[in-house]
Amino acid sequence: MKGKKFLFIISCFSVLIFLITGCSSSNTEEASKENNEGQNNDGVQEVKDSYTFKVATPSTPEDPDSVFIYKAYMDKVTELTDGKIQFEWYPSQQLGASGDYIQLTRDGVADIAMYTTSVYANELSLGNRVTALPGIYDNSYEGSMAFHAVSQQSPMIDEFLKHGVRPLLAATSPTFNLYTKGTEIKVPSDLKGLRVRTSAGTLSELIQAAASIPVAIPAPDIYEAYDKGAVDVLHQNAASDTAYGIRELSNWGTRSLGFSAGTTGLMISEEFWKSLSEDLQQAMTEAADYVVENGSKAWDKDHIEREDRWIESGDVPLHDITESERAEWDKFFKEFEEEFVEKQGDEFKTVLEQFKMEVEKVRQ
Repeated sequence: MKGKKFLFIISCFSVLIFLITGCSSSNTEEASKENNEGQNNDGVQEVKDSYTFKVATPSTPEDPDSVFIYKAYMDKVTELTDGKIQFEWYPSQQLGASGDYIQLTRDGVADIAMYTTSVYANELSLGNRVTALPGIYDNSYEGSMAFHAVSQQSPMIDEFLKHGVRPLLAATSPTFNLYTKGTEIKVPSDLKGLRVRTSAGTLSELIQAAASIPVAIPAPDIYEAYDKGAVDVLHQNAASDTAYGIRELSNWGTRSLGFSAGTTGLMISEEFWKSLSEDLQQAMTEAADYVVENGSKAWDKDHIEREDRWIESGDVPLHDITESERAEWDKFFKEFEEEFVEKQGDEFKTVLEQFKMEVEKVRQ
């Protein structure tokens, strides 16, 4: 009898051990399944089916840079990825001030953000200095193709990567002209003593070289400053006519002056970029190349059409620079470049050489 009881106890204990082992095995398999979720049979991380990127820009949706560059890029990426990448666009600085965009992008607040080198004159000094030099490119197409190509090369790309972001695309605006309420500026000496609204950095040095006074006024305040006489001259292009009051307030302007240009572009967190699959990176790169070429051409066309409308309507009389006046401007531009380059280091000289080579490729 005692033997039977002993066998019964042993049997119960064996069943209990089996149940515990089975439960443990089941839990382990479930945990393993959870840990491997998102991986294929080889243990390789699988790519998400779709993405929605947050994009931050300072311009309004109607501005030319928004239309021809930012929106065009988003549309092209969505097209090339068959809708796998979508975008939430936050224009007009809705996601933060443009001066904070590098940090916002690096920290993941925005997946992609606009940049302009004059805003980041210290962080992106190479881009700021080279694109501000006057006379080395004639329009948005030439400047954009050169700027985009050089931004993907060392040493310029290294400045971006140093701050944890990667340039997706780079572009320049149509080249700047000078607009006034009536003061005629036909040669560099006509600028002497005038207050010129311009961006910071190299553009300010250029204005100073003409014996005029650079005034750095934030873009949203340009109209009021010009209207109330805080500045005498606007250093802009015709595409900005509605935003800054060029057409409404000006009574005189130049045409085809080529007085430098503004820059724009889109950047992405380098860490986030590396997390994307190769096919998505390729599509985003292809979209950038397409938009830089075609968007810049559209921007130039828009710029010229606006000027033509101003002349036809009598809104703003525009002065075409004569050959003799051009010679004086070219002399001023060349002297400024020579003095400026002499003060720069080897990295800048490399970038300037790269930039000029790319402009020549476009012209050929």
